[in-house]
Amino acid sequence: MKKIAIIILTFLTLRQVFGQTDKNGNPVFNSVSTNEKVIGDFLLISNYYTLKNNIENRQSSVFISEQPTLDQVEKAAVNLASDFYILTKESKMIVMVMLQNDPKREFMTIVMKTNQQSKYPCDLTGDITENRANELVKGKYDSTAFIKNDILNFNGKEFKIISNKEIEGAVWTLIKKEKLNKKKPSDIMLPSKNEIKNYIISESKEGGSLDFFTEIKGKEFDGVQIKPGVFTTKQSVALYKWGRACFEIGVNTVEDAYEIYAEFLGKPVNERDKEYIKSGFYKEWEK
Repeated sequence: MKKIAIIILTFLTLRQVFGQTDKNGNPVFNSVSTNEKVIGDFLLISNYYTLKNNIENRQSSVFISEQPTLDQVEKAAVNLASDFYILTKESKMIVMVMLQNDPKREFMTIVMKTNQQSKYPCDLTGDITENRANELVKGKYDSTAFIKNDILNFNGKEFKIISNKEIEGAVWTLIKKEKLNKKKPSDIMLPSKNEIKNYIISESKEGGSLDFFTEIKGKEFDGVQIKPGVFTTKQSVALYKWGRACFEIGVNTVEDAYEIYAEFLGKPVNERDKEYIKSGFYKEWEK
């Protein structure tokens, strides 16, 4: 268990390295893992910086507004960093590669062993990444938005999509050309989703670091004030803290957090508890 705890702690540095940070060094530009690809002895992990829980989140370094306009969403979608990749070997991080769009399109790399940062030209053509285009449509920022023939129609404009396949190919070409795969692996490890799940379940049991429940037994429905004039129950506060901890540890999505909690309980999670876990995962009480 100690080994997994160390892995979790080193995993948090990932967010501090490529996630933007606040004045206290806390990562506040949130991302999710999207794919894993085995290439020889290596694993290339794809990640995506979401608009959701970033541009409308006051706790985010890229906060725009709680209700951003379409023009603001469009600008953020095109200019903010979208995709980054992590190359690992035997779970140890070697290099991270991020596609930057502003002030110009280029690749930024970090060799994890030495923290050496470099920038390289990028000749990918297009206006917006595939992951970002899909989120815009799925998120219904513009109810009329749609994708057709690799073109995103959004906010009355057309944007040529840069496919995930193109980005991944360019990243791997860069890694080979610059011999980044020859760099020595760092001591920073990326835990698997299963390792994270097992760690959270273990630490949620009585006496664990994520046990927010034992101390409130018999008092679950006692009232407690969370903000001036805003009251809830001790049970909801415990679920909020647990959901927030899941996010900080590196659970990919709130749906994954629901599944972990259901396994911990040994039964499905009810809708009320889901709402409190979701509030913690997205830090809604802190906005």
